[in-house]
Amino acid sequence: MRRLVSLPWATFFGSLFVVLTAVGLVGNTIVIVAISGDRKMRKSVMNMLLLNLAVADALNLFTTMAEWTNTIIVGRPEWILPDLLCPVARYFECVFLFASIFTQLIVCVERYIAIVYPIHARRLCSRTNILFLVGLSWLFVATFALPYALLNEKSPKSRTCHNFFMGTAFWTNYKWAEFFTFYLGPFVIFIVLYSKVSCVLWAKNRQLYEGVSNTTSEVSQRSEALAMRRNVVKMLVACVCVYFICYSPIQGIFLSKVLFNVSVHPPYEFILLMNALAMTCSACNPLLYTLFSKRFRARMAKLLLCRTPNAETNPRKDITNNSFTKVPFRERCGSTWDYVQGVLIIGRSPTPSVSKK
Repeated sequence: MRRLVSLPWATFFGSLFVVLTAVGLVGNTIVIVAISGDRKMRKSVMNMLLLNLAVADALNLFTTMAEWTNTIIVGRPEWILPDLLCPVARYFECVFLFASIFTQLIVCVERYIAIVYPIHARRLCSRTNILFLVGLSWLFVATFALPYALLNEKSPKSRTCHNFFMGTAFWTNYKWAEFFTFYLGPFVIFIVLYSKVSCVLWAKNRQLYEGVSNTTSEVSQRSEALAMRRNVVKMLVACVCVYFICYSPIQGIFLSKVLFNVSVHPPYEFILLMNALAMTCSACNPLLYTLFSKRFRARMAKLLLCRTPNAETNPRKDITNNSFTKVPFRERCGSTWDYVQGVLIIGRSPTPSVSKK
């Protein structure tokens, strides 16, 4: 069989996929270690949700390798991996993608309650409730994606991983359900809730400076708290925007076919470009965390450089030879090294402390 993708394009997309996968896996792994290895960060419900999002994105990037590796090597969508991996890979790709979307949806609702209804936030958004909701969402997406595991198999003639129910009424209805559940529904919820959150934060920011009885210190503290909340909302909105930008072309092709009966047959390079966009969505979330969150930047700097936050301001200095002495690795890396030891040696992670909120 001839190549559908020329060797230069295969080299280009292969390099692009490798870079996106490497950046995404490294970035999401750093987020996972940064949160799970820090007891203070594990106390935050928001950080636990971001940890779940990083896990889903990292696993999505890992399973996606089964798709693009075949195409890049042979230049066409021929399945060269074991036959069993055809339905398994397709299934887990969708599970991790759906889990990422639902996690962002839970984050949106949690931020809405915490900012718009702060009195009820401690009760509704407790650690127990959020973890239960996350577990329920994983169960739901694992069940919803089952048709991908049951209907995909390797074709004996074309040797591709193919869905033999493609074009049937059942599959069309299923794709409609997928469209409303994981694209249009979340899109509407994100717009409505984040718009309300933005209005509330803007109103609080205006009221902050209108009160004449507030002292300078109180105004400064409240202003800093509002700035942190606004940065969190900006980060989450950016993640949502990236998702819809990356997946809108795919949804547009689906809608053009089922609504207007327009079958789009783009060149295979365009299909590879859509796959690259989907991988970009999972790869760039850690970059958005570090861009908008000072705490994430500080924690990742400590993790990567193995230094304490005050290492620059209070370095250990040897007066006799006017040079800095080497700080022991364990002292520099602190709790991160303890956590890694616990996972690698003991086989378990430290028990997180109970959080009220």
